[in-house]
Amino acid sequence: MKKEAEMFQNVIDLLKKVTFFEKAVLIIGLFTIAIGFYFIQRIYVIDQQLSWLMLIAIFSWLSLLLLIIISSLNANVKEELSEVIRESADETRLLKEITHQLLDEIKLLRKGVKK
Repeated sequence: MKKEAEMFQNVIDLLKKVTFFEKAVLIIGLFTIAIGFYFIQRIYVIDQQLSWLMLIAIFSWLSLLLLIIISSLNANVKEELSEVIRESADETRLLKEITHQLLDEIKLLRKGVKK
């Protein structure tokens, strides 16, 4: 029961992270799939065979879908990189504080040794 609640919470967290750009890409992608398939089907109904026009339409449609997928992946990579950069900056800040504390301790130890 606990695992199911945890999985459900993970799904909710995932849905909360969906950005406007991802929603827009999803809508545009679905629209592109539907319209492209419709027009390719219309060309096939007209020609009743594999023609150059149909090949060009299929290639263009697949190229457009590939560009949509790549732009979506690019947005995901950007978001993940921004999280990594934020975490790295926090770790760097902590390391800087630790270094200053160690330097202060070394200075106190040197003063103690000199006396």
